[in-house]
Amino acid sequence: MHQLTRDSIRIVHVEDDNDFAELSARALRQAGFNQPIVRCNDGQLAIDYFSMIDSQSAPHVILLDLHMPRRNGLEVLHWVRQNYSDRDVAVYLLTSSEDPAHKMQATADRVTAYLIKHALVDKLIEELDCLIAIGNKRCLEQTDAKQNATVNEPAKELANFSQEIM
Repeated sequence: MHQLTRDSIRIVHVEDDNDFAELSARALRQAGFNQPIVRCNDGQLAIDYFSMIDSQSAPHVILLDLHMPRRNGLEVLHWVRQNYSDRDVAVYLLTSSEDPAHKMQATADRVTAYLIKHALVDKLIEELDCLIAIGNKRCLEQTDAKQNATVNEPAKELANFSQEIM
């Protein structure tokens, strides 16, 4: 067995959300995971894929969504653990579900990690809302400054006129 590197690790992403799958693939490629990421759109396709590949092509890592058509992530995880040893493949359940029953079942089937998708998205949205608030505050400050300048402009003209007369 050879040592794994970001350049050599084989990843299968089982995900029915095209946008999330593409975003994940792009992030992994940018981080140096250069092997092609195999994508399965649902749980049954994943099991079919895992059933037909030889052991030399088996993934090192499976990124697995929980809620998918035909077979859910817990069913796929159970199948993987019945057919691969824990040392052969790491399975990361990437989900929006915080249901303790899902987490308990995933733990019973020896999931490598149970990661909540929306925590990252929620943090990003929070950061963007802060950015918007800061930008809006600056915009309001600039608008107020312009309005004050416009309101004060006649007074300045009057003062200038008064000085010219005297």
